[in-house]
Amino acid sequence: MDRTLFNLHDLVLLLLAFECLAVAFYVGFNRPARSLPTSLLIAFFTVHAGIALNELVLWGSTFRYWVLDASPNYFFVLHFAYWLDGPLLFLFACAISKAEFRLQRWHALFGLPVVAFLVFIYLHFYALPYEQRVTLIKDYSFADFSYVFMDLIAKVARVIFTVLATLYVLKSPASLQEKFQVPEWLGKVLMVLTGVFIWDTMLSLIKVYHSLYVFPFYDIVEGIGLASYYMQFALFNTVIFLSVSHFLKASQPKPKLVDKEPVSLELLEKLERTMEAERPYLNQNLSFERLADKLDIPVKELSNAINRHYEVNFYEFINNYRIQEAKTLLEDPSCFDKSITDIFYDAGFNSKSVYNTLFKKKFNKTPSQYRNEYKQKLIKKSA
Repeated sequence: MDRTLFNLHDLVLLLLAFECLAVAFYVGFNRPARSLPTSLLIAFFTVHAGIALNELVLWGSTFRYWVLDASPNYFFVLHFAYWLDGPLLFLFACAISKAEFRLQRWHALFGLPVVAFLVFIYLHFYALPYEQRVTLIKDYSFADFSYVFMDLIAKVARVIFTVLATLYVLKSPASLQEKFQVPEWLGKVLMVLTGVFIWDTMLSLIKVYHSLYVFPFYDIVEGIGLASYYMQFALFNTVIFLSVSHFLKASQPKPKLVDKEPVSLELLEKLERTMEAERPYLNQNLSFERLADKLDIPVKELSNAINRHYEVNFYEFINNYRIQEAKTLLEDPSCFDKSITDIFYDAGFNSKSVYNTLFKKKFNKTPSQYRNEYKQKLIKKSA
């Protein structure tokens, strides 16, 4: 009976890994081009599949012995994934919560713990003689104080990253949620995931205690570990169900705009007057909320006005003004000595790639080409 139960636990981990990889492949084949949030989400699911497989290899009742028969060197190959899923989830939350978020060089620091772990596991396991490695796996003696303490650090770190990711998503502006089509249940799912990770961290804490002082209630430790597998499996399948529901809801035809109430002309005049006179679009950190506060109107009312009257979203609306501003600066002889980078900053952009893409889409040439051609026209006129 115990063997059957343990095989069931192995099956849950195997299914969890398979589902994570399946979702990663599906999202990868259907993602929008150059979508950073989607790329980070794919990486997160791939890494999480690695965690499930690593647990299966280390603790599986049957699977671990199949792997051991092949080679003890296959153990711990995927253990580095524990150090990556938290940072990846955090970066994903940043990407859908901050306007024009981009990866920075300092984000590479998130990989340093992985390097530290690889050095540790090499010295702790791979550098040992082959026979000793086999013995460590067979009797589980690899799980000494240094190993379980490193494991605890990894678990604590991913709890911290998941808490931060949850806070970012919960505080994400409505405009960005609309832009990235963030489902309303995502924040709640992350809260539950944080709870599961805390539960998993509690198990690691008990293991550290057990390595120093014998913990008499082994059945409790085993129960906590198995419960973690089932909670993650249940949560992930719930996310799949919610995602399908969200996709089907988003795929339903939207009601025609003619059936809605007309947009307030007074609001549109106030909006255009403010955009022309005060030029708030020059602020690189301009958000839906800030513009609504400046106009003293509700965010939802402003969103409806822009979407229905101009038939664009907030960022397209703002960037149209910024493109025109950039065009004006490129044509200004007093700005000819300014670099293209200075021009896009002065126009309100904070991303050169976005600026170049939008400018070329509108004028069918790069900003540099546009300014050079304009200079040639001025020279011909003055000749």
